[in-house]
Amino acid sequence: MSLHLAEVPAAHPSLESFPTDNLPETLGLEVQQFIDSQETAHPFQFPQFAIPGSRLVLLRQRGKICWAGTFELHLPLGQKAPWIRALVATGGPVCDDLQTWETATEELVATMNRERFAFLEVSPDWATIPADDRVRQLKNAPWKNMGDERVSLRLDLTPSEGELFARFRKITRYEIRRAERVGVVVSEASNEEETGIFLDLYKSLAIRKRFRAESLQRLRKIIAWLMSAPGRGTLLLARTHNGIRGGAVIGAFGRRCWYLWGANEKQEHLSVGHILQWRALQWAKSHGCAEYDFGGYIPGATSGPAWFKAGFGGSVIYSGTSYRRVTHANRYRFYSTVLKIRS
Repeated sequence: MSLHLAEVPAAHPSLESFPTDNLPETLGLEVQQFIDSQETAHPFQFPQFAIPGSRLVLLRQRGKICWAGTFELHLPLGQKAPWIRALVATGGPVCDDLQTWETATEELVATMNRERFAFLEVSPDWATIPADDRVRQLKNAPWKNMGDERVSLRLDLTPSEGELFARFRKITRYEIRRAERVGVVVSEASNEEETGIFLDLYKSLAIRKRFRAESLQRLRKIIAWLMSAPGRGTLLLARTHNGIRGGAVIGAFGRRCWYLWGANEKQEHLSVGHILQWRALQWAKSHGCAEYDFGGYIPGATSGPAWFKAGFGGSVIYSGTSYRRVTHANRYRFYSTVLKIRS
């Protein structure tokens, strides 16, 4: 299953497509540099985050990348109907210029129609683009709104460490100091064995909290990549004399550091989550990041992860929702009919 776009740069503006499973190193670096340059950069648009079988699609102007998207090749009805195909971009495609974004996306839609893909689904991280422009782009036909608006919490890192700490909620400051008093130490993972311990904690948390865990193999690969590139990211581990009690995976993309995944051991009298996030903020600040994104957030929450994140301060960011575009009417109609029958 492939997307038959031009696989070499064209003399005129044209989309190029590459499998993310075997991306040339020079192209991978070029894509990283482009995404890092965009305000709308999102970690899941980096090819290194892609699931197997994904495609990198890009557009060049004057030889330079000006639009890029990492797309999962999706079979929405499974292997029983492999001819019903879709492309899905989480956090993208990436391009700050709306006119260029629209031009490239329309070309992709036309290509998908010729190759009989059923639909395209996108979710660009457009938190900083004016709402009226987002409406013009995606809230008019033929795009379909696919769900609730994505919400995250972002903290401005430009104040000093002392100023940041002073603005934390009182209980947040207390938990950080308490962890320090009882000897919790946070340091970066240094080998695969330590990564494995974190992944075991993450798997246990998923079972305990009943959420769908990411592929541990994929997470191991992403963590290794983050740690291999200086300043790109790390796995922070909280340790006591009894061993590793929790961890947090963070990554720097563009001007922003993102909290990606975390897991803590369940202990009644010890919380390592607060000190992990404080060390993550310090890591981000020391590596030149201007913002820290805590990830998914529920405004007004009085308990749970959202309440925990709010203890560090920050601004609520609305990034739009996912939008779907039908690219082949007959195949999408078949897909919709099957869904109705199943329901």
